[in-house]
Amino acid sequence: PAVAGGFRILNEPMGNVQTQDMRHFGAGKWSRDDHLWWTDARPGHVLEVAFHAERGGKHKLGVILTKARDYGIVQLYVNGLKAGDPIDLYNPEVIRTDVIPLGTFDLKEGENTLKVEIVGANDAAVKAYMFGLDEVVAEPAD
Repeated sequence: PAVAGGFRILNEPMGNVQTQDMRHFGAGKWSRDDHLWWTDARPGHVLEVAFHAERGGKHKLGVILTKARDYGIVQLYVNGLKAGDPIDLYNPEVIRTDVIPLGTFDLKEGENTLKVEIVGANDAAVKAYMFGLDEVVAEPAD
């Protein structure tokens, strides 16, 4: 199965999914100096990736994403459940976000699924609907 930005791709998404080297946007800002980069997709398209949990049970979940002027608005799902509100990834410059909290989820030990659905784009954005995933952050919610 394909891997991009350190994430295993679980579906056959529309568009292109690859690892993008992010060093020219600031070395050391992105983990591993890269991210998963999804391009050439449109609203309604879905990408599913695997992320790992050390142990099962309730976790506070967050994501670290990339924002840029040609990035879209996405709705995330964790193991099939809606995760927070749509996230607008428009920003005039290319930046790495802080951790965006998604809520508390019951995770399986080992592999879990993060689903990304493109739902639109900011009025100010170039309508390329791109998406960049750097990290999924899972902390046990004790």
